[in-house]
Amino acid sequence: MIKLERNYTPILLTPSFVITQSAVFASTGEAVWNIEWLKESLLNIGLNKCCYCECDIKEESKYMEVEHFEDKNHYPSKVLDWENLLPSCKRCNGSKSNHDVIKYPIVNPFNIEPTKHLQFKLYRIRKKDVIGQNTIDAVNLNHIERAVNKRFEVGQGLEELIDTALERLKLYKENNLTVRRNKLLNIVEKTLKECQSNSIYSATCSTILHSNDDYQEIRDEMITLKLWDSTFENLHLLSKRLSLE
Repeated sequence: MIKLERNYTPILLTPSFVITQSAVFASTGEAVWNIEWLKESLLNIGLNKCCYCECDIKEESKYMEVEHFEDKNHYPSKVLDWENLLPSCKRCNGSKSNHDVIKYPIVNPFNIEPTKHLQFKLYRIRKKDVIGQNTIDAVNLNHIERAVNKRFEVGQGLEELIDTALERLKLYKENNLTVRRNKLLNIVEKTLKECQSNSIYSATCSTILHSNDDYQEIRDEMITLKLWDSTFENLHLLSKRLSLE
């Protein structure tokens, strides 16, 4: 889970629309939030990922569900409150269900920095405090098949990229051919881009990257060789912000 930004409100989500459609829900129970332009806006601010587990919604979950942070059973007046709507995969939304976030607070990644409450160990999300534990339990963040195994798969892929980058660095140091330099730069750039906020499981990848001694060696060596430019440093710093302890 990473911090997300709610940087705009859909034009069509006017106060009158919210009042009218909320009344429709109250009287009929109709899913008034199930509209394409609203879901597209949520996908956009959520970087096309589930706001909780960071899976690619279109790839793994097949479609996005509109998640009501303050659930619609306990808080029906907020079914179209933009600040209360999040993009979620079917699995996380189903796990959270009617969990009451007022009585038992969890991390809302649009309002709270997840790194304050969550940490990482052996591909499992660990608590830092009660809010962290509530979040893990409510969203089922450590489900073996759909979460832990997927993080392991993605993490192993990232470590393979780091291994390849280290090997290419050694080859370049043996003979600083342009071809070898370019291959090194390409693999390092690819590795760093796997750890950016718009990439799936970016918290997992960033955490693994910044706890990997080989990556630190690669960065240090490339700085010495004057191959580590401002683009790499910017990607490095952006990814570090997403890293869990």
